[in-house]
Amino acid sequence: MKIITNDSAYVQKNDIAYLNSSDLPIPASIFMKVFGNGVTIINDSNRYDFVKFDEKSEIEYFKGLDWMINYNEVKDLSEDEIIKLAESIGEERDGIAKAFNSMAEEERKNHTDMFTKCDLLEFKFYSLRDVLWFKQGHISMELPEGVDYPEGYAQEKSIKELLKKK
Repeated sequence: MKIITNDSAYVQKNDIAYLNSSDLPIPASIFMKVFGNGVTIINDSNRYDFVKFDEKSEIEYFKGLDWMINYNEVKDLSEDEIIKLAESIGEERDGIAKAFNSMAEEERKNHTDMFTKCDLLEFKFYSLRDVLWFKQGHISMELPEGVDYPEGYAQEKSIKELLKKK
């Protein structure tokens, strides 16, 4: 997930790890900020942590990644709206896969980008799942300073914590 503000882009380590494992180009400044100090381990303890990028070129780069969920676009969606959005992403992915699978083998060689599109849509689908789980209180993540939590988030989380104590 990414959060774009006026002067920064905050990106979760989970998304950066996926970006690094893909065949997509990564600007050197972004790679160095995350991986430049040697081995960077991204696991369940830090995958939802945000990394701040403040160079104009970095912000523009992340703005252009439409497969990466933009927090500001989904934070106020209802559960039903998030589910419908995820379903439409799944349908788009399935459509690309069906089109690819219906091609002759020679034609497939010219459309290997369809593999990448399917992978990116699948990642986006699971990122939406994480947004939903975050809003439901199943995943905790600390948003960068100055970024608002979804409407009703704190109240819902407090109620769940109270219920656990009983």
